[in-house]
Amino acid sequence: MPMFGFDDQYPMFDVTPVDNQFILEYLPTASGDAVRVYLYGLMQCYHPQTTMTIDQMARELHLSEDEILMAYRHWERKGLVRRIADHPPVFRYVSVKQTTFMGGAAPVDEEYDAFASALYAVFGNDRRLHGKEISQCYEWVEELHLPADVVICLMQHMVAVHGKGVSIKTIEKRALQLVEEKVATVEDAQIILQQDRTVREACKAVIKRMGKRRNPSEDELEYCRKWLQDWHFSQQDVLDACAELIKGDPNFKYLNAILERLYTQRKATGVNRRVEEAIAAEQGAIAPLKALLNVMKLRGVTINEGTIAVYEDMRALYPDAIILMAGQECARHGLALDDVMTTLQNWKRNGLQSVDDVRAYMKRINDQNDFLKTLYEIIGVEAKPNAADRRLIQRWLEEWCFDMGFVAQCAAWCIGKDKPMGYLDKLLEIYHGKGIRTLEAAQQERETFAQSRGTNAVVRQPVRGPKIVGEQQYTQREYTNTDDAIDAMMRKWQEENGNA
Repeated sequence: MPMFGFDDQYPMFDVTPVDNQFILEYLPTASGDAVRVYLYGLMQCYHPQTTMTIDQMARELHLSEDEILMAYRHWERKGLVRRIADHPPVFRYVSVKQTTFMGGAAPVDEEYDAFASALYAVFGNDRRLHGKEISQCYEWVEELHLPADVVICLMQHMVAVHGKGVSIKTIEKRALQLVEEKVATVEDAQIILQQDRTVREACKAVIKRMGKRRNPSEDELEYCRKWLQDWHFSQQDVLDACAELIKGDPNFKYLNAILERLYTQRKATGVNRRVEEAIAAEQGAIAPLKALLNVMKLRGVTINEGTIAVYEDMRALYPDAIILMAGQECARHGLALDDVMTTLQNWKRNGLQSVDDVRAYMKRINDQNDFLKTLYEIIGVEAKPNAADRRLIQRWLEEWCFDMGFVAQCAAWCIGKDKPMGYLDKLLEIYHGKGIRTLEAAQQERETFAQSRGTNAVVRQPVRGPKIVGEQQYTQREYTNTDDAIDAMMRKWQEENGNA
């Protein structure tokens, strides 16, 4: 321990001498932070703390460690500080008098001064860069390893695009992008920066198309850069996509969603169409879907990726005109969108190919349904026409060739039966097997059967049902409503045919 020393509190009340030569020669061109760092370090030279570190110095000066180191690089270039170690950093201050008088003029970093002069020329007299701003830009040369002429080229571009008030922070973002692009020459930089001009022009055109008058933001420029450079849309493509901005306030986020959808479609199909053509094709797919939804008047069903996919599945079965016919038919019965697909699948199973096929088929179905309603009314049951009963109608009228009036008259004999439609089917099957096709023949068959049984059973006269058509009306006979011979005849027929 030395025999003499200062009290621990002595530095607080002492002074730190600063040469006037420093104030006159070096302070005017230095940034405020660089001066603060220099003076604080100078005080440490006179009253050193063994525990002082860059981190502690940054906390006490309310600066970042990078800002501390950047300030010392400035003073190193001026020859007032030497860095003698890196881990941790160790600095030695050089006497201003020694630098100025013994070494002649203040040492000059020729590369740095040339760089600073070039930057000053970019801004001219309209804006005088501070020392900190010059040092920050030179960091891109020293730390990011961008060539100095590339940085100057970048500065010229940013001033041309954004004006002389552009912030160093904004320029730094673009400098980092040049580093990512591994730009090594001015020619490389000019190619990329020209793309920037194209992006900005496109961005301004989009803003104008949206009916707004302002400069684009950085986020908007990033959107445009992605559309033009990453997704390879042209400026005209982007402007054509603006035609889809029909909901609410048009904005770049909405436009990005439209272009992303088109970009995804292009990747999926491998077809590189212009946006105008792609939108037209998309509208060609959406318009029929809109028509279908309008016909069906479905609440809560919107056009989205799901419904578009469902419609494309329908298109795999039939063209738009037939799909719309299926929608109209489903709408009549209050059915859902999924029922349209079920209807189309049913038509396909039935071999329907054209609009005429569908019309004929639907007329046939509607005629069958109308006839079934008549039969239900005659029989006295409440039911809705269904596929099973339509198959019965098809068998009676088309396979067995019975007249509708004859079937309707026979239906009256089924009143009160447990399963009247099945009962009527068995009754008509008997008549078909015996070649009976008129009401008179049917009645005679029952009378003959009753007489052969030697019973008093008589055939109960069918009740007159609703009018079918004039030629289907038959003369009615009067019978006594006693025992019904029809049931007995049915049982005998089933016994003879193995309870078929």
